[in-house]
Amino acid sequence: MNLILIPIVLPIASALALLFISERTKYLKELLAIGAAVVSLLAAANIFLQPPPDLTLRWLGSWLAFSLHADNLSAFLLLAVSLFSAAISVYSFSTPNKGPAKWFFFNLLMTQGFAAGAALSDNLVAMLFFWEGLLVFLYTFIALSQDNHAARRTAMKAFLINGVTDLCLLVGITITAYIAGTASMSEISRDKLTLDYGWSMFAYVLLMIGAVSKAGAFPFHTWIPDAATDSSASFMAYVPAAIDKLLGIYFLARASVYLFSLNGTMQLVLMSLGAVTILVAVMMAFVQKDYKRLLSYHAVSQTGYMILGIGTLNPIGIAGGLFHMINHATYKSCLFMTAGSVERQAGTTDLSRLGGLFRAMPVTGVCFLIAAAAISGIAPLNGFFSKELVYKGTLDTGYTVFFLAAELGSFLTLASFLKLGHSVFFGDCPEGLKDAKEAPFSMLLPMTALAAICVAFGFGAELPLNWLVVPSLAGMNIPNPTMSGFHLDKLYFVSLIVILAAVINHILGLAAGGGKASKASDHIHYAPVLKETYALAERRAFDIYELGMDKAVPAVSRLLFKADRFFDWVIDTAPSSMAGFLGGTASRFHNGSYPLYMALTIAGAVIYILLAGGLK
Repeated sequence: MNLILIPIVLPIASALALLFISERTKYLKELLAIGAAVVSLLAAANIFLQPPPDLTLRWLGSWLAFSLHADNLSAFLLLAVSLFSAAISVYSFSTPNKGPAKWFFFNLLMTQGFAAGAALSDNLVAMLFFWEGLLVFLYTFIALSQDNHAARRTAMKAFLINGVTDLCLLVGITITAYIAGTASMSEISRDKLTLDYGWSMFAYVLLMIGAVSKAGAFPFHTWIPDAATDSSASFMAYVPAAIDKLLGIYFLARASVYLFSLNGTMQLVLMSLGAVTILVAVMMAFVQKDYKRLLSYHAVSQTGYMILGIGTLNPIGIAGGLFHMINHATYKSCLFMTAGSVERQAGTTDLSRLGGLFRAMPVTGVCFLIAAAAISGIAPLNGFFSKELVYKGTLDTGYTVFFLAAELGSFLTLASFLKLGHSVFFGDCPEGLKDAKEAPFSMLLPMTALAAICVAFGFGAELPLNWLVVPSLAGMNIPNPTMSGFHLDKLYFVSLIVILAAVINHILGLAAGGGKASKASDHIHYAPVLKETYALAERRAFDIYELGMDKAVPAVSRLLFKADRFFDWVIDTAPSSMAGFLGGTASRFHNGSYPLYMALTIAGAVIYILLAGGLK
């Protein structure tokens, strides 16, 4: 077997094998999932270090070829997918509230296998097959997390939002392949498509919609906060925090700099989408009072930095977007793991019912502090350096407004994590949590490993840049970006100002909230204008799914109902009424009177003669 098949075939085969294991069998399901994930990780590492030959099965030329290709970027993505799959499989060994274990690990392994296929596919049609397969397991992942109506409703919401945007992706791939004359990405990249006429622009926009929706960007993000409430921390740490982000940003980079040559207009569109995603989501995260729901909005907000970096279309910005992609998956997955640990040990994720857990859960607390500092862009952790590259990329475009939007996002990110950390791990410990203790080792191990990566990719940022990011750029024919001023420069001092402002804001919020950390955002939440805006958001006035289900769908349904009634009248009621009328009229003349029959016959004959030419 070609080594390139192992990360795809092994997880899928193991997932199918899980179906034959009884739910009551202890540990066998978990061990099988962990074993398959770890072996796939080793295979992915081997592929990254020594790329195997391509695997191609041709059916209809290059249009429907099953083609797997491990270039620098796809091998990097495969390694990341396999790493997080292995981490979550170990973490979930002792995680409760994830639904039936057999089905959880089945969904995890199937997601891993299909994500690996999407990463390695060189043919757009083959990639679409794996991409769409992920949609099925997204639904079952959420629907089986909890046995209630809310979980099934959220699963359907996620399915429909992603299903519609995946339909856009399908149409975009069809148009792209038709224009290029091939569905092979490597062949298209040799002579990139330009946005010089309508169809190529339309194709790129559709591909972009599919990519940013998978990554969870605004306005396609609204299912993610609901999933934080209605699913498990393991799912959140795996799919929205890691797999979806990796695949979405990967394909956005492929489409934006590998398949198409973008113009200035589309650059502004991408950068604007990134900035809006940052600000809208972080504003919502800042006022949340649930641990997982707060993190879910940050999972959306950080996507904006990646889109913003790629949208700069310059090497340093794209490098920042890709570096932030792997950094975000690392610290956000770690943060959701800390949320799962707290939920397991404390029984709640409500910030008002938590506090003082650092003494009882020191390892979880330290991992949280590292990951929270990383996502907030505090040096010298990994998040600072990837954000710094994005900042540099935005400044190089000359559009300072996007740099300011990104910095404002960093301020609000740190402010919300000061509130979250203070509410959960510091302050007074509620009476009901006095006996809380540290999470099991199987939960601490992957959490600690990811926190260590945050530190290693920060202090040794040159390692992931030179080994992962720069080769990925070279694989897309992007020149090596100049990293001058990468460490201590003016952006470092700007970050210090942002940190100071966030700390001052937290102190003011504590004072305004009566010393309760969970209310440290209330002074902004209930400020004039913002209060009304937040109220609308909480009523889901900006949720495209809710707007569609509550307003658009009922309106269209009523219109279709009226149209259906009209056609029923035209086809059924009107002919029946006309036939009845004519029949009734005829029956009044058909009364058996011989003189009447003769009169009608003569009248008909006269009319016929006149019509046949008698008038002449």
